Amino acid sequence: MKIYNDLDQIDRQNCVITIGTFDGVHRGHQTILKKLCDEAEKKNLCATVVTFEPHPQFVLKPERKPELKLLTTLDEKIGIFQQTKIDRLIVLPFTAELSRLSSQQFIESILLKKIGFSEIIVGYDHAFGRDRQGNIEILSRLAEKYDFSVKRMPPFEDEGSIISSTKIRKLISDGNLEKANRFLGRRYKLTGNVITGEGRGRQFRIPTANVEPQSPDKLVPPSGIYAGFVSLRDKIYKAVIYIGSKPTFSYSGTVIEAHLFNFQGELYGETLALEFVKKIRDDQKFESIEKLIEQIEKDKINSLEILNNSF
Repeated sequence: MKIYNDLDQIDRQNCVITIGTFDGVHRGHQTILKKLCDEAEKKNLCATVVTFEPHPQFVLKPERKPELKLLTTLDEKIGIFQQTKIDRLIVLPFTAELSRLSSQQFIESILLKKIGFSEIIVGYDHAFGRDRQGNIEILSRLAEKYDFSVKRMPPFEDEGSIISSTKIRKLISDGNLEKANRFLGRRYKLTGNVITGEGRGRQFRIPTANVEPQSPDKLVPPSGIYAGFVSLRDKIYKAVIYIGSKPTFSYSGTVIEAHLFNFQGELYGETLALEFVKKIRDDQKFESIEKLIEQIEKDKINSLEILNNSF
């Protein structure tokens, strides 16, 4: 897969194209990408994905909307795209200037003139251009004018619920990682660097890695104890993950800590990818350190039971 960040670097060619932010690259997105690659292969054309960086909401900052947190960073999206048969990924810098283009201007001046395509595949609710005024009707009208075809994909449902990035964010924010993972088609991941902590875990003979997320824009699950997996240098460890404010110790701020089962060694300075499987319980304050340690041991047992039966 070739990656382009500059329109002037692109060799215009006939292709099948899709466009979107693809935050999460969830199962609904995956059906669009499969259709894109299948159509391109059938017609011997180039399969091209156009996405944006940063996410448009970071630039537009619409009123009355809460601050957006991402399901996938750009690097994570690229990694997922690379597992498909996509030929080209074009990452358009989303700027205020770009946001002011009308839907017709965007199609004509960028997609047709700079990139080139004979077929476009979009989701059922796709909108584009200034104020998201572009829709399937405008696409169909321009298709007649410029002789390209339009395929609109139906919504992707799971047990009667249409999968969307917004719904997945809500599920994660509610601590429902199991359903969020089902909608994503994979475990939710948070990548971070191991930083120096207070060392209490080592004192309690339950060493943990203190993880600082690499991206401040990434959605962090709510406070609680989670069963999960941790990837380190191409190895995967079962883990119990803590997110919270350490109420037993009156700590100020929120920390993310992971205890890796069957790991020996130092983790300071390493990069860890945390994958969340299930929330075990809420964070809570204990009356004594002994009670806390007792509960942590129970959490470890519960985590292993969950992970031993996880996909």
